Amino acid sequence: MDDPMDTDSLHDPHAEAYVAPAAHPAPPAHIHSDAASMVTAPSLEIDNRWDRDSALGGMSGVAPPNVSFEICDAEDEWSFSQKFDFIHMRAIVTCFMDPKAVFAQAYEALEPGGWIELRDPIMPFQYLTPPPENCALKEWGDKIIEAAARIGRHWTNAQYYSQWLHELGCVNIVDMREHVGLNPWMKGSRNKQLAMLLGNDMSNGLESMSMALFTRVLGWEPERVYELLERVRQDMVDPKIRAYSEGVHVYGQKPYDAT
Repeated sequence: MDDPMDTDSLHDPHAEAYVAPAAHPAPPAHIHSDAASMVTAPSLEIDNRWDRDSALGGMSGVAPPNVSFEICDAEDEWSFSQKFDFIHMRAIVTCFMDPKAVFAQAYEALEPGGWIELRDPIMPFQYLTPPPENCALKEWGDKIIEAAARIGRHWTNAQYYSQWLHELGCVNIVDMREHVGLNPWMKGSRNKQLAMLLGNDMSNGLESMSMALFTRVLGWEPERVYELLERVRQDMVDPKIRAYSEGVHVYGQKPYDAT
């Protein structure tokens, strides 16, 4: 049986900040980038590419002059003074109690013909071969999803993004899936490089992702959490544990005849 992950031709999630065809036939006039708590590279790439257009998002101090800033809660009513031609959201799977409601507001904020693009990991991690029975990485994934669900944040929602855009009325929907290993077990230099980046990010972020959910929601003592996270880090660098992250990258267009 061929290994479906044994390839160096996987879609590179770091190659482009966005892929939606929002620039054709003409660049968008109003852009809303990164509708979440962290506004970074996608805003700058978009803003620098089309310096005559206006964008909401970016980083203070290094942003192009065509960027404006508004700090608000995306789960509140959207009351922007203009419609947008392109709305990009990423890394939001942990952010919202009701992400579909946020997407509905984004859809209403689009100009007819405008595009919305979403990018997120699909939790939990997947395994090409069954993990060992005592796999700390799998235990962590199961427990953190359980804890997040208890407080109304479902980290498994990304798999439904395409369906939700369809239900909102979007057309020309494209749903792409991305796969990156948690350690360099996949063949191919690019796959190994991406795995090293993801593994490093995960290792550095484990404590901040986990501590509140495990202690406040699941009732674990901090020492128990630290012990689990240490074993998780060991599993993440074990090449015999063929874990990978599946990500969704989906975009869709608001119909030109939409009101």
